[in-house]
Amino acid sequence: GPICSRRSMMIKTASMLPSKPAWAWAAAVAVAVLALSVDAAAAVEREESFVGNSSYYGGIDPSWRDDVLKTALHKLVNNHTQLQYGDLWKAFSVLDEHMPGCSDTAVKGMYSGICWTYPAQQCGNYKREGDCYNREHSWPKSWWGGFAKGQGAQTDLFHIVPVDGYVNARRSNWPLGEVDPAQAIYKSRDGALLGPCTSPGYSGTCFRPPVQFLGFFARAYFYVSTSYMGMLECVQGTAGVCGSNIAPWMEAQLRLWHDAHPVSDHEVLMNQLIYEELQHNRNPFIDNPHWVDLISDF
Repeated sequence: GPICSRRSMMIKTASMLPSKPAWAWAAAVAVAVLALSVDAAAAVEREESFVGNSSYYGGIDPSWRDDVLKTALHKLVNNHTQLQYGDLWKAFSVLDEHMPGCSDTAVKGMYSGICWTYPAQQCGNYKREGDCYNREHSWPKSWWGGFAKGQGAQTDLFHIVPVDGYVNARRSNWPLGEVDPAQAIYKSRDGALLGPCTSPGYSGTCFRPPVQFLGFFARAYFYVSTSYMGMLECVQGTAGVCGSNIAPWMEAQLRLWHDAHPVSDHEVLMNQLIYEELQHNRNPFIDNPHWVDLISDF
């Protein structure tokens, strides 16, 4: 269908990076220069994709900062098509295919790295890692008082992702943060960790997603904080957030992950498909990662 055709074209485009013939690089120094050139070309290509979305952000003044910028983005991205909860299974089958390590017809879970078959392996009951996958509110719905109080966040694909049901249950609603692997009380197949938090400012239990998704989850949290700015209930006893506001210690950790793990090709593709085919809004921090630095408080 149109989604599959567009997706294939975008994947092909995202993977086309310029290269030079081997004979043109005779010395080791020249090889190093080539590597730098490829990195720069990839950055330029991704930056061009952001420019291509400039019409969506036409009302955003690049001089705006902090609450002025965040409020403007809130008004822009919160205006979206709200999906039904049951629609998310089908959406996963479109958005989470083509991820590294899985075939074009499998849904990759973001906590265990397992390639799931849609719809056969949807949860369901589970007893161990690998039994089935489900719909994970990466910003837990208990943090805003339950599903019915989500103001649209309860079905928002920018933070709800397919994950292993058992690992999801182990994560529970613990905040995100760094965990020392040697001290972890649980480790998933793909390197998700649960245990004492080593992020400065918090010493309780934390959940750290697999390394390859740390940037994704950071940008998902910045999106939720912005899209649902002032709309979510502050639940007493929640360690990582209060309403739509991220606790300073966790925000500092998310900023580190955002900086260390740049936007991936899969995020670019996912962002475009959500915009074109599903919710008709975008994650501005995928399109414009530098905007994170222009907002001092999420």
